[in-house]
Amino acid sequence: MRRRNLTWTIGGSALILAGIVAMLDAVMLGSSLRPVLTVIAELAWAVGVTVFAVGRTRYESIVARRPMGLVTMLIVAWWHVVARIVFDVMTPNGGFATPDSIPPMYVVLGYLDLLIPLAAGTIATVQIARTRIVPSPWRWAPLWVLGLSVLVGVMTQGMYATMALPQQAVADVATLVGALSSLASTIGLGVLALILSERGRAESVHIFRSGHP
Repeated sequence: MRRRNLTWTIGGSALILAGIVAMLDAVMLGSSLRPVLTVIAELAWAVGVTVFAVGRTRYESIVARRPMGLVTMLIVAWWHVVARIVFDVMTPNGGFATPDSIPPMYVVLGYLDLLIPLAAGTIATVQIARTRIVPSPWRWAPLWVLGLSVLVGVMTQGMYATMALPQQAVADVATLVGALSSLASTIGLGVLALILSERGRAESVHIFRSGHP
């Protein structure tokens, strides 16, 4: 139990760090530090999810290192890091001059950048819930957060498509709900992991004391 507590503490702390750095990145418009903050946030997220996926032992992994859960969690963890590198390599200095100058492969990768993380995230969150390493009902929390993220994306696209609000208002609403979704997937899940870690530590102490009058 102590090792699991350590794993969840490290993973949760990394997710919280990712959320905090992402918030700093969002408010520092025009700053030369933004690219650095973006990389730090993505790496912190990737490390946090990887820690939860792998753990120090099979018992510490929130998917028990089952192949499907492990692979999909690693995709969720590192996809955006790898995708950013690929897009940076494919994008010329100054960007593309016109939409027609964008190569087809770039467009295909753009669609994959939407579909693969969503598919991997769906499988991973279901595996987390089915593995039952995380206590109920919190083992469903990653799936709830994923659902919130999808809902936010659909709502945002719907507002832009219908233009039910002025364009600036739509942009403001999209930014707000996007930030809330991001906070839920980073700081929200990170804090939950720390709480569950402390609960597990308290239960371990209680069991130890019960066995030693």
